[in-house]
Amino acid sequence: MSRPSDRKSGARTHSTLWLGVVLLAAAPWVGTACRQGRVQNVVGETGPRTGAGEAPVPVAVDKLEVLYLANEGFLIEAGGRRVLVDGLFGTGISGYPVVPPGIRSQLEAGVGEWADIHVAIATHYHGDHFDPESVIRFLEANPEAVFVSTPQTVERLTRRLTERSIKEATEQSKNPGPERTALLARVRAVLPAEGTVERIEFDGIELAVLNLHHGRRDPPVENLGLVITIGDQSFLHFGDTEAKMEEFEPYLDILRDTDLALLPFWFLSSEWRARMVRDLIQPRWIVVAHMPTPDAGDSYFGRWQSYDKLVRSIRSAFPEARFPAQTGESYRFGDN
Repeated sequence: MSRPSDRKSGARTHSTLWLGVVLLAAAPWVGTACRQGRVQNVVGETGPRTGAGEAPVPVAVDKLEVLYLANEGFLIEAGGRRVLVDGLFGTGISGYPVVPPGIRSQLEAGVGEWADIHVAIATHYHGDHFDPESVIRFLEANPEAVFVSTPQTVERLTRRLTERSIKEATEQSKNPGPERTALLARVRAVLPAEGTVERIEFDGIELAVLNLHHGRRDPPVENLGLVITIGDQSFLHFGDTEAKMEEFEPYLDILRDTDLALLPFWFLSSEWRARMVRDLIQPRWIVVAHMPTPDAGDSYFGRWQSYDKLVRSIRSAFPEARFPAQTGESYRFGDN
């Protein structure tokens, strides 16, 4: 939500060079098989979904498993594939949940239930969605994983890598270039033109990337919307978009009938956004994200004034919506 201050690099020319490496080095990716995640809550299937046209029949995947981290951070698993969205951040911002340090260390190291993540994504660079050091540690510990985000986010990641590269070269009298190049080869900067979709496929994971702005501010904050498909299951994540109804219209076909919607609370409490979700997108299941913490001040809840009142308001319109409150809460969608 709030914008972290930009960190100034002492070597701008090196930062520019490394950013060029990112754009040139992004390459096809090879992943590994993944393990099953912990499951606590089971949500029933609501009926079959039929396809359209002559598209190939997708691999049968009948379940989506969702593990909540904090804020808009989720680990989603389906068909043996694991995707992390907005989970690699640090101390976040006041009034919103953060990942406990111990779990964050396990996530970055790729151990336990956080092992074998194929793709990590940050929808934008704000400090409650992304931290460059967290992403670097994750990529170093998970050599088969890739990271996808906006050019603004990748530039910040590249800048931090450049700073570390210069420091290591000075302290260790060695050239860390090859190591950094290898890491950056697993980083992808993506930002399609507004109203268009960029599609990326990675080892059975299909990403449809949308350009959904984070408000018309100056300078702009690039923000990705995502529709991610694994087999015949799909889920969407809008990041922190403030796009208006007319700006969603080019995307409605791809958003319609998504299986799972991971949505910030304002998409369920704002009248026109709630109507779009209910009448036009029509997801099977909804998980609410970016809720302020229950002890946040009244100003975080607007006209609802408290966490409980905001939850009741959303549940009155979306009674089946899930409200994860603790890191590690999980759901399985699709079981009978």
